[in-house]
Amino acid sequence: MALQLRSWPRSSGTRVSWALEELGVPYEYILVDREKQEQRSPQYLAINPHGKIPALVDGEQTYFESAAILLHLGHNYGVAKRLWPAASDPGRADALCWTVWGTTELGNYMMQYLYHGLDSPVSYKAEDRSPAAAEYNHRQFVRCLDALEARLDARRQVLGDFSLVDVATASWLLFGTMLGIALDGHPRVADWTKRCSERAAFKRAR
Repeated sequence: MALQLRSWPRSSGTRVSWALEELGVPYEYILVDREKQEQRSPQYLAINPHGKIPALVDGEQTYFESAAILLHLGHNYGVAKRLWPAASDPGRADALCWTVWGTTELGNYMMQYLYHGLDSPVSYKAEDRSPAAAEYNHRQFVRCLDALEARLDARRQVLGDFSLVDVATASWLLFGTMLGIALDGHPRVADWTKRCSERAAFKRAR
């Protein structure tokens, strides 16, 4: 049975479809109709009880949260494709940590800065924004970029060779730069992000 990914375009599900394209794993993309609120249906909530995108079905197992899905795909499909370190590989620890960091740190601070500090399609209305929140989250986001810039000093990719860790982290910055996030002062991060955007699997992802 092929994997089933329930998602919609330009969402957190895009990084999952990117990962699946990189892995070359057969999967069915099931478009969730946001206008019909299908993500709130009992059928969808049985897979993702939070009513958010994405959701993955792999046989009898169901997954939600893009980071958790990427970890599952890495462990179960990525090792054979050399896109995820084996359990015995010392790099497995880095893979786990940088993947989780991409969501809990990099992506989180970037999105909060977008909400409060920029004019974009996802930003809050001007009267609902907090300058203090914008300043704090921008400072933390830059700290994340500094760490990533240092990480890429001796590597072309986060682990050295391209892996699902790059999907987990670069996907946030690809979304952010599309909405006005600047990578000024972080040339290695900017170059790496561009190289990731040029991958055929990313261009195929929905």
